[in-house]
Amino acid sequence: MSVVSTSALSSLEAVVSSLIGRSGGGDETQTKDDNDVSDDAVDSPPPPPPLPVRPNARGRLPSLPRVAGAAAAPWTPLSSPSPHKEGAAEVSAAVMAGLERKAAEAEARLRRKEEENTALRQQIESYHIRWLQHEIRIKSLEEAFHEQLASLQMVRDAAARRARDRESSLPPPPPCYRHGRVSGELHRKTSEDVAARRRGAAGRLGEEFRRGSQALESGAAALEKPTRPPWQPGVPNADAMGDLKKLGTQFRAWKKEYKARLRKAKAEIDRNRRRRSTCWI
Repeated sequence: MSVVSTSALSSLEAVVSSLIGRSGGGDETQTKDDNDVSDDAVDSPPPPPPLPVRPNARGRLPSLPRVAGAAAAPWTPLSSPSPHKEGAAEVSAAVMAGLERKAAEAEARLRRKEEENTALRQQIESYHIRWLQHEIRIKSLEEAFHEQLASLQMVRDAAARRARDRESSLPPPPPCYRHGRVSGELHRKTSEDVAARRRGAAGRLGEEFRRGSQALESGAAALEKPTRPPWQPGVPNADAMGDLKKLGTQFRAWKKEYKARLRKAKAEIDRNRRRRSTCWI
């Protein structure tokens, strides 16, 4: 039993020693090789610099050489846009389109309003010019009316003065006889009738002249009364123009009628004067 164990131990020792020898020899050999390589690297000159890269016949630079054994970059799939982002982009595009459309409509409305304001401003200026022209015409008509009224009053005064002078210059009427007797009562009555008729014709004529003058003056005063402040230009009033035309027509008719009545009164006065110069039998 002891003999077997001794022989086994000796064999194990031999195997271990052989293994140790092998490992030690390999290390020495590798160390020697490394030293030889380092010596060669020190003794050898440095390598020359690399040549610049030249383009090929197509004008492209050559691709970089791939290192053998290098791992290629892993392929990453493209990320698809999420539906939430697509919906937000569509909504923002629709909002921008709506805002642009509203801005264009607002600009068009503003342009139309500016054109309307310009047209209204021009129309107001033309109305103001026409109003000034009508005011000048009304003033000229008023001046002509006052001048004609003054001339008619002068004619009336002259006619009344001539009638008074004619009455004062007439001789007393000759006595009228009836059956050889003087009819003093008839003569007195006739003279009173003639004087009353004369005074009545002149009085009626003067009264009509005064009434016509007052009516025309009241119409002119109504036209002269301002219907608006003088500092505010306005549109010509159709009622004022109609009243002015009506007043002019009324004045012309009254003037024509007054002249006819004046001629009639003169004729009546002359007829009464001739009647007084005759006698009644």
